[in-house]
Amino acid sequence: MTHGSTTPPIGVMDASYAEDRARKPHLVFRYRCRAEMAARMYERFRTHERPPRVLDLGSADGRAMAAAHARLGASESVGIEYDPGLIAHARLPEGCRLHQGDVTRPHPAAADGSFDLVTALAVLEHVAETEALAKRVFTALKPGGVFVATCPYPLWDVISGTLRLHKDEHHARNYTRATFEAFAKAGGLDTLAYRRFMLAPVGFLPYLRLTPSIGMALALDSVIAPIPVLNLLCVNQVFAARRPITSPA
Repeated sequence: MTHGSTTPPIGVMDASYAEDRARKPHLVFRYRCRAEMAARMYERFRTHERPPRVLDLGSADGRAMAAAHARLGASESVGIEYDPGLIAHARLPEGCRLHQGDVTRPHPAAADGSFDLVTALAVLEHVAETEALAKRVFTALKPGGVFVATCPYPLWDVISGTLRLHKDEHHARNYTRATFEAFAKAGGLDTLAYRRFMLAPVGFLPYLRLTPSIGMALALDSVIAPIPVLNLLCVNQVFAARRPITSPA
């Protein structure tokens, strides 16, 4: 998701990813789960009831951004994506815009201090310049604004790759609760929450053309995720952090 030469960053997906997300049930299930989880985290930690203005980092074809936009009744959602081929596949509703750019750097479409919510859904693990991204999240958020990120749990990422359930996506680093807390601290954000989600048996159903409802899937997650050992069955993680309302003295 970053650049510094004519060679695309290792974590950037291409147009084939958008084509897959349009037709493969397991990918549809994943982005819809992530979008719903992001919406729920924002609703839990928001500081006002106004429709939020959202910045989505690493938007791919914008499907997850559009789902979260609709779910939250957002006033506007702005996505930043590196790959022009993915952007070309975007079919976005009114109020959503997708721009080419580097998520670790300022963008004219994403003014500093203007967003209630910044999301990075299945993105952090692809970014090598983590401190630059953390600082970019801080500057994009309004004081009191919320940042929500999702990442695969490292063990399940290895298992999924070994079983060829996903393509080698060139992850730059693995994330755990401690890693995310360090990421938030590097950007000046206050950590709010961490939890596991997306049970492996439920996430496998779409491969069999059996698609569970997102509500049912997350309801099961809420039961299993707090239980030690059993929560190892959850393949994804969600993190939330906040830009402090007041700056340190």
